[in-house]
Amino acid sequence: METAPSSFRINLFKYSGVGLGIAVSGQKDVPGVTITAVSKGSKAEKNGLVEPGDIILEVNNIDVTKMDYTETTDLLKGLPVNTNVDLLLKPREGYVAHINSILSNGTMRTKRVTIRQKITMQSVKSSFKRFFTRTSLKTSLNEYPLQINQPSKTDSNKNERTKQSIYLNGQENGNVSCVGFRQENCSNAPNDTPLARPCYKMATDNEESQDDGRIIQINHSMNSVVQPLIQKSSYEKLEEKNVDGKIHIHCEETKLIPKPEQCKLPAVPEEDGDRRHVTTSATTKRFLRLKNVMDDGIVFTDTLHHKAIEPMECTSGRCLASVMSTAPQRLPGEPREKQELLAHATDFLEQYYASFKRLNTQAHQKRLEEVIASVDTTGSYDLTSSELTFGAKTAWRNAPRCIGRIQWSKLQVFDARHITSTRGMYEAICNHIKYSTNKGNIRSSITVFPHRREARHDFRIWNAQFIKYAGYRQEDGTVIGDPSSVEFTKICERLGWKGKCGRFDVLPLVLSADGQDPDLYEIPPELVFEVQIKHPRYDWFSDLGLKWYALPAVSEMIFDCGGLEFTAAPFNGWYMGTEIGTRNFCDTGRYNMLQIVAERMGLDTSTTSTLWKDRAVVEINIAVVYSFQSVNATVTDHHAASESFMKHLHKEQAVRNGCPADWVWIVPPISGSLTAVFHQEMVNYKLRPSYEYQENAWKVHVWKKDRDQNRTKQVGSAKKRILFRQIARTVRFSANLMSKALTKRVKCLILYATETGKSEHYAGTLSQLFSKAFDVQKMCMEEYDVSNLEHETIVMVVASTFGNGDAPANGEMFGRQLYAMAFPEEVNRGVQKVNAYLYKSLSTDEMVLPEGLPPKGAAGGKSDALERKASKTSMLDQSGSLSNVRFSVFGLGSSAYPNFCAFGVLINRLLQNLGAECIQPMVQGDEMGGQEGAFRKWSNSAFKSACETFCLSEHIDNNPDIDATDQSWSADRFRLTVCKDAQEYDICTGLSKLHHHRTVVPCTMLSRTQLQASKSSRQTILICLDSEGADELTYMPGDHIGVFPVNNSKMVDSVVARLDGVPDPDVVVKSEILQYESGPQDTVQKWKTNDRLPICTIRTALARYLDITTPPTQSFIGHLAELATDEVERKALHVLANDSTAYEEWKFESFPSIVDVLEAFPSVRVVASLLVSELPLMKHRFYSISSSPQAYPGQIHMTVAVVQYTTKGGKFHSGVCSSWLNTMEEGTILPCFVRPAPKFHLPSDDSVPVIMVGPGTGIAPFRSFWQQRKVDKYMKPTADTAKGQLPFGPMQLYFGCRTADGDNIYKEETSTAKAEGVLSSVYTALSREPNRPKIYVQDLLRQNGESIYYNIVGRGGHFYVCGDVSMAADVFIALEDILLNNSSMTTEEAKDYLLKLKDTNRFHEDIFGVTLRTAEVAKKTRLQSKDHRNSLTSVKHGDKEDREMQHRDGNNTENGSSVCMDEFSTHL
Repeated sequence: METAPSSFRINLFKYSGVGLGIAVSGQKDVPGVTITAVSKGSKAEKNGLVEPGDIILEVNNIDVTKMDYTETTDLLKGLPVNTNVDLLLKPREGYVAHINSILSNGTMRTKRVTIRQKITMQSVKSSFKRFFTRTSLKTSLNEYPLQINQPSKTDSNKNERTKQSIYLNGQENGNVSCVGFRQENCSNAPNDTPLARPCYKMATDNEESQDDGRIIQINHSMNSVVQPLIQKSSYEKLEEKNVDGKIHIHCEETKLIPKPEQCKLPAVPEEDGDRRHVTTSATTKRFLRLKNVMDDGIVFTDTLHHKAIEPMECTSGRCLASVMSTAPQRLPGEPREKQELLAHATDFLEQYYASFKRLNTQAHQKRLEEVIASVDTTGSYDLTSSELTFGAKTAWRNAPRCIGRIQWSKLQVFDARHITSTRGMYEAICNHIKYSTNKGNIRSSITVFPHRREARHDFRIWNAQFIKYAGYRQEDGTVIGDPSSVEFTKICERLGWKGKCGRFDVLPLVLSADGQDPDLYEIPPELVFEVQIKHPRYDWFSDLGLKWYALPAVSEMIFDCGGLEFTAAPFNGWYMGTEIGTRNFCDTGRYNMLQIVAERMGLDTSTTSTLWKDRAVVEINIAVVYSFQSVNATVTDHHAASESFMKHLHKEQAVRNGCPADWVWIVPPISGSLTAVFHQEMVNYKLRPSYEYQENAWKVHVWKKDRDQNRTKQVGSAKKRILFRQIARTVRFSANLMSKALTKRVKCLILYATETGKSEHYAGTLSQLFSKAFDVQKMCMEEYDVSNLEHETIVMVVASTFGNGDAPANGEMFGRQLYAMAFPEEVNRGVQKVNAYLYKSLSTDEMVLPEGLPPKGAAGGKSDALERKASKTSMLDQSGSLSNVRFSVFGLGSSAYPNFCAFGVLINRLLQNLGAECIQPMVQGDEMGGQEGAFRKWSNSAFKSACETFCLSEHIDNNPDIDATDQSWSADRFRLTVCKDAQEYDICTGLSKLHHHRTVVPCTMLSRTQLQASKSSRQTILICLDSEGADELTYMPGDHIGVFPVNNSKMVDSVVARLDGVPDPDVVVKSEILQYESGPQDTVQKWKTNDRLPICTIRTALARYLDITTPPTQSFIGHLAELATDEVERKALHVLANDSTAYEEWKFESFPSIVDVLEAFPSVRVVASLLVSELPLMKHRFYSISSSPQAYPGQIHMTVAVVQYTTKGGKFHSGVCSSWLNTMEEGTILPCFVRPAPKFHLPSDDSVPVIMVGPGTGIAPFRSFWQQRKVDKYMKPTADTAKGQLPFGPMQLYFGCRTADGDNIYKEETSTAKAEGVLSSVYTALSREPNRPKIYVQDLLRQNGESIYYNIVGRGGHFYVCGDVSMAADVFIALEDILLNNSSMTTEEAKDYLLKLKDTNRFHEDIFGVTLRTAEVAKKTRLQSKDHRNSLTSVKHGDKEDREMQHRDGNNTENGSSVCMDEFSTHL
């Protein structure tokens, strides 16, 4: 034979009695025999020339690759003893070896050198090709004839070609990539036709090569990630022989495709034995047609079977459908070779990334490369958590023998791959039992232990099921208990277990970890949910003493996923009644109760013609179902199970074009023809991932004691070793030892979306709480890949709402993607965005608000667009894509807005529509009052619900408190440390680190202009900033600028003066926290940096990073109470900290800052670490940009209302940012950033009308609009209507203020713009003009209703409104009135039309919170909370005097013009 690459020759001596010192075995699809072991102390071991895994190719120059295993072993055994034997060896796949001879100390020594072969992408592709070639055709097909005729001259010009296919077992194997064939003259060919010579020129994907009428075409079956990297030259002829005038060729990755006019394929008679049918696509189909014999209208066309990567054991000559299991392909305990592993991994990754439409993406390619590198280095790789979850669910989906697969997507996956001991396995199993049993309400789940990495290092559960009854064989041959457990019961007894010899003794768990000897564990009795069997009519039935366990947890199968074999992966569903009633109770090899029941029923059992067996088995099954249902234990009858499987079959046909199903197993054991599945044709095939049978653990286990003597013995002697030599360690644990088994195993994802950090802060607090019992991951929505959502276990959402219903910038994409998942038909129709206006149509009836606050919906009411969509979508099905996800949502917002917490409401509804299970109703935290208390109640309730869901209630404190998290401040766990020689960051860098999702850059103040007259009681200023050309500050008209203010220096000094134990507030310090760490021997404590603030001085922290003006939270007041030295003050602080009503009253009366609190409680000893750790972070203020970047290059203008007010308690306050801007010097640096507002930009078509409504500082963005329009008109030539150019559309401004002389800001600019034709009209509403009635902008809109209707409806114009929420609501009502008065629309149609304008981005709102009426709104909220009213009175329903104080002139916002509020409303 030709010498194989990397082969080498050695010489061994065959000793008498010892032999060659090697053990061999045969492997399928591998030439020769393989050396599996080298005897200890033998010559073969000492010289080091032979290693396990080597393949023997020749023995004394005799080629054994053509021999089968028996012939080769006979040859080796027949070699004479005391002679030398020459062997040609090849190292195992993935390695290369050679023999070196070296001279050492005058002696020639021979040494073997074995190195790992470098894995390349090319070798992976070749392996993929070779592996699936081998597994698809286990017997070479070149034995089977394919007769081909010569071409006819008359048909030689025809171009039609027919693709030839290979059929296995009468079914087309479209995925077979290796085809062997034999060419011979056809019997009906002309006599003078010469034998056609084969063509060996290989064709590429779409190329063909032709020679003598023969065509060979490449059939690529590799996945699309691997295929592009394969070199076409790798396809080559493997073998050619001329036997008896017939050419035999075997080509890899090829298929013969003859032209129909050049050859005819006569019918090939079926032969005896293992023969495959070969036919052409002219007579075959690319799918299997499956009919339902009872319903001619049901026909399935299965194409999924083409993806089967492993053939069935059945052939055309024999059917093995009723065989329980098939022999393993490899030796027990042997891991896959590298190339085979990579072939499976490549296929699995293709399935995984295709499942969420990421096939062939960069992420897919990167992951494949990671796997290749890992396999190259370690011989294996690890699945990610998401891959594991996907694989486990898909394996259940692929299980052809399971009738209950309709629930496959709800499988709960517990990742136990971190476990290394049997005790860890035991604890995980106990918690699996407890979780899945769920007090009888069975939940499907799987626990996955580490996969096989090395031979004989498996994790195994020796039990066939977690819970099974023992069987005791008596001396007379009878069995007490379950006869199917007799053998395993003996194993347990030999391991030290002592049963009670009862009929229903629960067997212990026998577990082995990492190939070690097994340990035995008792299952706590309280975990075993057993059902006493009784009958609804026969009272005597309970006297039979029958019972059965409710949890069918299979534990002996292997989970094969991505080439990795998880030998311990127990899983469970729930029982179908016939499994217990018919099989377990009635089988003669089980409890055999059939005749006993029949006799108690009085049936004639003397002859089968009385059908006593049928009558008795039905009653037994009735008893089983009745008994389970009586105790609320999950069970399904066989008719319901059959119907559910038919639904599953229909779903799978629609989604995957096929469903593997084993008819023999799917049809129930009784009433077969009465069920729907009996009449349905099915096709069985093997897909990966899958669950497979494996050898019993006790038959293949290699015992560690006396291992050297037993290692080469046959596994059949395992019983003897157990009986005489092995007594395993018997360890019994009570249920109390399972305290933390599930902790850190159940994943919990916490998602947040925020603008200023409040939601992130709450998410961090929630993370600390949930980390007590769960494996927590906290992520911002913009960082999360929504495709992983279906693989999550628990999802907790903390989401703020920006403005009047918008998503925060870092949550908008997540909302869109979630919407696309819930309503894919919308996306398919081209609807690409989800905006705030959709939220207005959400129903909030089911939402839970803080105590006393009623649901606050939008103007649209309950019935809405999303509700209608939900009713039409399949996602409402309980088997939705997120059906296995548990979730809860906490929404943040301000009840001053009509669309209160709209983004959180949307996320909550979408998760429900996708099938996720809500474990705690949504709670809305109102920034106007009670938000912190609402969050505390929600988080504690959600935590308890999550623990109860996953059976963790007893593993945590009975009353977990949100304040008791690891991050809660205490004097002994937090400290400030001086940073010697350290410099604090510049303010912009520090703020960027603090707000990691923002890039803060410096701006220089150029000028400040007072816009209102001196006689006005209010101040509005125009701030001009120099952006210094920063790219980060590029903007468009309508965008916002965020500014980080500076606290008042006097307030900072007041706080510094109260600090205790701080010698120098101007020294750079860092905050540290004392945390626990697990050391080698014990848990240790270490001080770690608290990254909440960058390193800085205490004065800088109080001035720039911390908010010292907002009223302290209740938790902060609680800390102050502990630091108070006066008993009276301590009690008063405790009341505020624990009584939410008292706290809200106190906050409403005085709106106190931290300075006010310290003044009111002088005995409080203020600790600096408390302020640094617990005070809220300084939030930025948003202002609408009031300039055009083309009109004022390099500049940003802001229109700011200066806020000053006196609280009800008589305390004077001023706005933090507006007061700072009003007093700063020119040249001062402002930390800023730009926030795009794409929904508030000018229309791309400048010919459409633009109507702008902006009272007071709401005019700010419109100043940028008319400046931009002026630039556009200057830059663009006059429209030439002859060439289709349209003139600029009209631009109308509706402005409102108090008086014309004192408050009409930008009066000169608007007059000039109107005179220049930039503004077509300017309307001013005066609400406080002497001797005139009060006029508001909505009144002017109604007066010009006809014009507005024409511009909006007739000309497709855009409508913009900027101002406070109550004004915007009044404008919305005015537009409804205009539509009603100028058209035939109904009220509902008018509302729908306005919502449609918003959805199409023609109605633009930039709404901000109010400040001068904050106290008023807070008062209403407080009163409603006390009175438990059912609705929150909208401001727009107040009287005229109320509205006078609600800044109809818009000049009283803290955040200046158009502040788009999120969870932080504007503070006074």
